Amino acid sequence: MAIADPLVATDGVRAESPGPTPVREGRMRSLWHRSTSTWWRRVAWAAGALVVAAAIVATVVVLSAPRPDATLHATADHAGDDLIRMVTGEVIDLEIDSSTLTSYGSYLGLEIWSVVNAFGSPCLLAVYRGSILSEVRCAPPAAALIMDVSSSGDGFEGFDGVAGVGIIRFIHRGETVDAYVHLLPGTS
Repeated sequence: MAIADPLVATDGVRAESPGPTPVREGRMRSLWHRSTSTWWRRVAWAAGALVVAAAIVATVVVLSAPRPDATLHATADHAGDDLIRMVTGEVIDLEIDSSTLTSYGSYLGLEIWSVVNAFGSPCLLAVYRGSILSEVRCAPPAAALIMDVSSSGDGFEGFDGVAGVGIIRFIHRGETVDAYVHLLPGTS
């Protein structure tokens, strides 16, 4: 018994070969080939990928930035005579203009005030329990005004309501002051 050749018809004439079976490309593969077929389309894909990567990086940076423990807002409180005498008497070298004193309220036992000195520079003052001038920092108008207040020394030990040793960093932002509490580990 002879094996029949499938390409030979029964009448002895050789049938045409249908050719190789076409590999069916998936719809996504076809879309990818069309979308990257020219140089401009590849550049557009690369630009789009860079935009997406930049958006992801920006989102991570914004979400991972430290948040202040408190934001103090300017209040309508007026400086008392004791505070004005303390500021003008103890901080003579800064030439503080007491008429520019602005209160930001109290945070952990510290009253926070801003003032402008004779040189036009903004300053931050931290007054502990209304009687001890704990810290004063000034900065040129274009610079960031940052004041660190330690929890030890200056006639007091610790912040009200916080156990441990550390600092509070106050950052003046115009109408607000952000407060960041940094405690040393293992001191509570």
